[in-house]
Amino acid sequence: MSCPHEDQLLDALRRGFIAAELEEHVASCPSCTELRLVAGALLDDRADAIATADVPAAGAMLWRMRVRARREAEARARQSLLLGHAATLAVAIALVAFFFGPILAASAHQFAGIDRPLVIAVAASLLLAAATAIGGWMVVRR
Repeated sequence: MSCPHEDQLLDALRRGFIAAELEEHVASCPSCTELRLVAGALLDDRADAIATADVPAAGAMLWRMRVRARREAEARARQSLLLGHAATLAVAIALVAFFFGPILAASAHQFAGIDRPLVIAVAASLLLAAATAIGGWMVVRR
């Protein structure tokens, strides 16, 4: 059941004053009577909760803010270190491939009789796999 005076009644309950005209309507309307009981109880509970709420001391709040700021700074530093580690690992892999790739390709050709283009293709595939693993690791660690 809905009544057009329900919004007025809610506003009056929030303010804490119900006009005589609205009071007469509430006495005759079952929907508004129920709303007054329920909303009044909820507003009373809210007022009690606000009145009895414990406000932490300023020192405790300052300590919490400092702890939170420290944790956020640590998280930013970890992310920067992670990017640095990943970049260093990628550069190390590239340098190994650049300097030792031809030697390894020649050794593989002599040892197993594998053609040089095939060795280069396998090495490139391994480098791509390593780069994918590093990229995935960076994404997961964020």
